[in-house]
Amino acid sequence: MARADVMKRPGAAPANTRERVIQIVLVVFVLLIWEIVGRRVGPFFLAPPSAVILGMVDLYATGKFWNAVSESLLTFAVGYSIAAFVGIVVGYMMGWFKPVALVLNPFLSAFYVVPIAALVPVMIIWFGIGYAPRVITIFLFSVFEIVINVYTGVKNVNQILIEVATSFGANRWQLFRKVVFFDALPYVFAGLRIGSSRAVKGMITAELLFAVTGMGGLIMSFSNYYRIDRVFVMILTVCLLGVLLGEIIMGLERLIAPWKE
Repeated sequence: MARADVMKRPGAAPANTRERVIQIVLVVFVLLIWEIVGRRVGPFFLAPPSAVILGMVDLYATGKFWNAVSESLLTFAVGYSIAAFVGIVVGYMMGWFKPVALVLNPFLSAFYVVPIAALVPVMIIWFGIGYAPRVITIFLFSVFEIVINVYTGVKNVNQILIEVATSFGANRWQLFRKVVFFDALPYVFAGLRIGSSRAVKGMITAELLFAVTGMGGLIMSFSNYYRIDRVFVMILTVCLLGVLLGEIIMGLERLIAPWKE
């Protein structure tokens, strides 16, 4: 009851409203400065928001844009889904089974610092420049963040919960299934959020490096023709995709782990 009273206390909603107002004012201020500077330097160097909006209307009306988005999202969905599954499973295993962590930690540290671009020639030789290397790039961009966050979450499970469950006779499997798994979920979702952002970066990088296709291909094409307004349209589309993915993952977290709130 006390917790519910705290959550419903007066002033909570206005505080959230103030934050939203500040966000809107900040966005308007940035757009205003961008418009002024863009008009001064010209659309060749910095297309103003007014030009970007017109380019957005023209571009969104074409099937070429939506074909590129659908192709990118399909590749992203496959690569990120594999990364999420592998990252969660490996992270939990490393956190719960100490021998697994001792074996995998050096490899995790080694591969985490390797620039993905350095692997491009090898992946081209092994997989060509089609669909497979793009999926692998998305996977490599995102999987390490997920593994590290899940592993950290398992290692930081509340020991009081462990002791209470043990005192009631819970065995090791029950401890993992009913305590560790759920207590680490906030870290899991944090890893998924970070991993989704990294996966979007990997998606664009792969489309630029392996095959000029998808949203990355449009960015490359518009850059070659100095269509800065349409380049900004694609960049804003990528930003909106990142925001949408973050909101979806946070929504799932509120649904699956409501006690975090």
